[in-house]
Amino acid sequence: MPLGFFAAAAAQSDLSDAWPTVDCGALLADDGGGLADDGGSLAANGGGCLAANGGGKSARGAALASLRSALETRGFFYCSNLDALMDADYIASVYEFSRRAHALPADVKRRFARPRGGYSGSDAGVEELAYEAGTTSAVRAWDYARENNSSQGFWFRNRYPDFSPPFEEFIGDLFARQQRLAVALLEGLAEMLGLERDAFSRHLRDGAELGTVRLLRYPKAEAAAAVPDVGIGAHTDFEAFTLMHQSAAGLQLRAVGEGAGWEDAPVRPAEFVVIIGDVLERMTNGVLQATPHRVLPSLPHERYAIIRFNALRADTPVAPLAPFVTAERPKAYSDTTMAEIMEVTIGNLEAGRGAWDAVQDRSSTARFDYDEWRRRAAAAGAARAAASARDEL
Repeated sequence: MPLGFFAAAAAQSDLSDAWPTVDCGALLADDGGGLADDGGSLAANGGGCLAANGGGKSARGAALASLRSALETRGFFYCSNLDALMDADYIASVYEFSRRAHALPADVKRRFARPRGGYSGSDAGVEELAYEAGTTSAVRAWDYARENNSSQGFWFRNRYPDFSPPFEEFIGDLFARQQRLAVALLEGLAEMLGLERDAFSRHLRDGAELGTVRLLRYPKAEAAAAVPDVGIGAHTDFEAFTLMHQSAAGLQLRAVGEGAGWEDAPVRPAEFVVIIGDVLERMTNGVLQATPHRVLPSLPHERYAIIRFNALRADTPVAPLAPFVTAERPKAYSDTTMAEIMEVTIGNLEAGRGAWDAVQDRSSTARFDYDEWRRRAAAAGAARAAASARDEL
């Protein structure tokens, strides 16, 4: 696909400080610099200001300082300098693959629709799960995960139609490239926070993580009567963090801070947006904040997106880490695991409960009380067992 694919969208790009950029190429290069010994880490400050200092003079130190500033002031950032891993030409080729995959006939998509396969969309009779309860989403998706994730039955299974190149080969290569970036970002985040460098990435390195790639399509709205309620409803992602790329405008983000409103994310052909997910919010006891986001309905243009959810191993403990629990910042999140988060959140979505509190206008997943959920589940199980015992009398 030629780079002209992005021409109209790139004209909308905003390069202002409101949309901070982090040199992720420096994190991938790993030049050995950084902020570990400068005394200004978050952990050393007992959960204080993320932007306590400017970092070292190396490229890595500068990138970590930019990362710290972006997460304190905005809560998200654009990942730049990725040409060695995923340049604009490569990203355009992913969109071309996605466009061809989404152009397959509806009867083919139905044969490979979730949960039997990796497709979901109204044209196959399988709607996107509603993040805002009661809404209908416009999005259509081809999903891919490593086999260990797919085999656990979350969302879908890795079954796809015959295609050239094969889904597993092409999207598997995309997954591997993004995996390298994911490890580098998690190591950078840990270093920025004053933790052991592999504090997060150790749960991602052995191929058993529950990450997912989604190739999304939002059809152009053709008639007012056919316009869904949302592109995708407001929510926070329940994984550690998410890489996001869009071919055209439509994504909206909400920055950190009280009273922040929805803002249109600019389109940048060679950069990925990075947003924080529920897992990192919980593990840092709220020091990092999961990013609320949504996609607008009724777009006057067709829109594609490349999404990578970076979940950890199923058995990863997800609880506030010791450096972030202090007298001034008491523990604010219940203990859980990556698998339980996925099971409960997807179960709530499938039951129509959504993932957004419309009354409070905030995520209902980031601070979900898993202790209370387990108590209720145990009580419901005991009630069912008692009822079954009475029926046998």
